[in-house]
Amino acid sequence: MPKKADLEKEIKFIEYFTEGKFAGNATQSAIAAGWNKDKKPAQMGAYLRKKLSAEIRKKNEERISNTSGTAISVLKDLLLSDQDSVRLNTAKLILELGSFSSQTINLNVDNTHQKSDEELVSELNSLVKAIPSLNTIGTNSLNDSEEDIEQENNNLEKKKQEIVKH
Repeated sequence: MPKKADLEKEIKFIEYFTEGKFAGNATQSAIAAGWNKDKKPAQMGAYLRKKLSAEIRKKNEERISNTSGTAISVLKDLLLSDQDSVRLNTAKLILELGSFSSQTINLNVDNTHQKSDEELVSELNSLVKAIPSLNTIGTNSLNDSEEDIEQENNNLEKKKQEIVKH
């Protein structure tokens, strides 16, 4: 078990390594925590960073958790920016952080594999009725008889020939 003085230094090392002007610098954090400058602080810093990695990670997670409310407030403010690009990039970031990517959204919207053939035909019929350019052809239903479709094709062919004559 390490000496009490070394435990205190390790605690200080974690503090210095995770916060302040020495954050992320193991050598300077080791020196600031009290390890001797003359006795290879770079090696001690590397050793402590590896040895205390779980504690360092825990400390960083606590810091992130404690500041997440502020970060969310900043993102909300950025969503109200006057600049369109700032609003767009903020919205993209928020969706990305919430695990919403274009692929995810497409997968959630595409649920046709769960529908029966009858449901799909009904949905297609309603879409065909809703699109005026398709509706003028006269195929209001996929259930039209072959004779009706043939008659409509003949009518269209006659109209086409009349237009060509003029």
